[in-house]
Amino acid sequence: MRLGDMLYFLKFDAPVGSTWVEQFTVKGAWWPLSSQEQIAQMASGGTVTGKVRIRYKPNVKILTTWRIRVNNSVLSIVGPPVNLGGTNTFLEFRVKEVS
Repeated sequence: MRLGDMLYFLKFDAPVGSTWVEQFTVKGAWWPLSSQEQIAQMASGGTVTGKVRIRYKPNVKILTTWRIRVNNSVLSIVGPPVNLGGTNTFLEFRVKEVS
């Protein structure tokens, strides 16, 4: 992945009581799933609609209870972040769009 693919400002929010509090903003990439990936997700009963990738953040523990805001969309984090290649370079999240 090239850093030039990171076109979006992603805002990570954590729930605090009955409200959301922004934890940090970072540039990252956001992709909807391809048709083939969507079919595979539906077949397995999944609800993933896309993926988000950011640079690795060593001092931040991002939880699945958090959400990501990008443009006018709110994305719920579906599973734990994946450390791509185990190299502490990029984190990838499976997300679903919240209406």
